[in-house]
Amino acid sequence: MSNSPGRSWLVVSMSKTADVERAAHAGADVVVLDLVEFVADKDKAAARENVRAAVERVRAGGPRVFVQTTHASHEADLRASVCKALSGVVVSRADSPSQLHDIDKYLILLEKEQVLTQNTIEIVASLETARGNQDAYEIVNASQRVRAVTLGRADLVMDLRPEPSGEFHFMPYLMERLIIIARAAGVTPLGAWWRAPDRGLLSTVENTLQAAKRGRAAGFKGSLCLRADQIESLNKVYA
Repeated sequence: MSNSPGRSWLVVSMSKTADVERAAHAGADVVVLDLVEFVADKDKAAARENVRAAVERVRAGGPRVFVQTTHASHEADLRASVCKALSGVVVSRADSPSQLHDIDKYLILLEKEQVLTQNTIEIVASLETARGNQDAYEIVNASQRVRAVTLGRADLVMDLRPEPSGEFHFMPYLMERLIIIARAAGVTPLGAWWRAPDRGLLSTVENTLQAAKRGRAAGFKGSLCLRADQIESLNKVYA
């Protein structure tokens, strides 16, 4: 397994063919091909049908490649994705250690079928609910595959709710707690320190740069992003 999870993680929907093709040469250390968050239900079958070829094409361009799945759909998503070119899996809405156990066991099966070295496929746990954050230490220790952990702000806001001004005051606490848990568990914390009114992964280039500087100072080692123009800021700060 790699000792350097990556400075910049570009998340790309498998529904956006042109974006997938551009991602291979966008400069990100890691490209995350999303099968769950930005793919409509009606498009999921087509996304799975095309994902393995996309993994291989993007990997040929240089970056490591992960796919994004959830516990609810992990068998279908991973069956479609796992191959020699795949580096890992981002588990969205990771809620409990048992979910990571299930995914770990299924990856063991798929690695055997694909004749891959055992434990080749890494896991990044994305904590996006109150329950997931409460059980964070147990979740990141649920599998030796877990190499990094991050927060999902959008789902956290929906789960925990902002206060009346629209600001989400839990977020600084949850980021600080995540860094402590990651250090204690020996995994890498991924994130940046966004400030209102930024929407984080959709932030401007300059605001991404400043958020990354704050994030690095706090202890983060890299961050996810949704736009190619954010990659340079993340690579510069998390170098």
